Amino acid sequence: MFNVAPVFAIWLAWFFTAANVVVAKFATPYAASALFMLASCTGATLCFSPYLIKNNGWKQLFKRRVWWQCLLMATFGTALPMTIFMIALNYTTPTNAAILNQFEIVYSLLLAYFLLGEKPTLKQVFGSAVIVLGVGILLWQAGMSMQLKGDLLILGCLWMFQLSHIFAKKLPADMPPVLISAARAMFAIPVLAILTASLWAIQGPQLFVPGPVLFSTLAFSAVCNYFIGNTFWYTAIRNMDLGKATAIILSYPVCTFLLSVLLKQDTINIYKVLGMALAIGGAYIVTGIIKGERK
Repeated sequence: MFNVAPVFAIWLAWFFTAANVVVAKFATPYAASALFMLASCTGATLCFSPYLIKNNGWKQLFKRRVWWQCLLMATFGTALPMTIFMIALNYTTPTNAAILNQFEIVYSLLLAYFLLGEKPTLKQVFGSAVIVLGVGILLWQAGMSMQLKGDLLILGCLWMFQLSHIFAKKLPADMPPVLISAARAMFAIPVLAILTASLWAIQGPQLFVPGPVLFSTLAFSAVCNYFIGNTFWYTAIRNMDLGKATAIILSYPVCTFLLSVLLKQDTINIYKVLGMALAIGGAYIVTGIIKGERK
């Protein structure tokens, strides 16, 4: 669908991932989180529709052994964690959100240990400790403010991404990257619809303020992030060295930080710089990139 070089694809995915956190922050005063995500995934699915129709993608996604894996992948990779992510952005900054996301690697090691019996190496334990230290600096700097609430919400939902990866790995090996990206958006829609309806029944009408800000953020989220960005990410990891792709994508908090400062959503301080350096550095150690290991 997108005939681009893998290196170009990974850098675009890097930018869209970084920018999407900032864009989501702008959207929080204008739309309820679940409703915003529902609209974003619906928009992305519409963008994928021509490809799905032309390549018989609907039939592939609804095969008996595929659809439920897609549903679980989308539920735990898009619908639930990203809704919580947006709720958290009401309290914390895009920079904190991006840095804290590195803690997902620690969850990966813990789940591998408790579910698969895989013992982490000393290097991975050290790298995890560095990540925890970086995250701890951010939490300590937040104190007992409302920012801490947002930070803890993010830390509390990151394990869902790991479950999503497990279900994604069970998908057919020959499934095209664009089809996986389409599944993550499309199969998130029913979960988000149920979540939105439930919140509407409990809380009343959900926040949705039409206007240039809301529509522009929705367009970016749907088209740039969930349509193009996810497709480029899967294209990159299928067609280039995984270590290089990981090394690039792990550094996206730097871009988020710069964009947040430029757009006056955040300020520069020593805690954020140190926390970011430790979290990203720890992630590099855990993934084996520093020593050139490939797994």
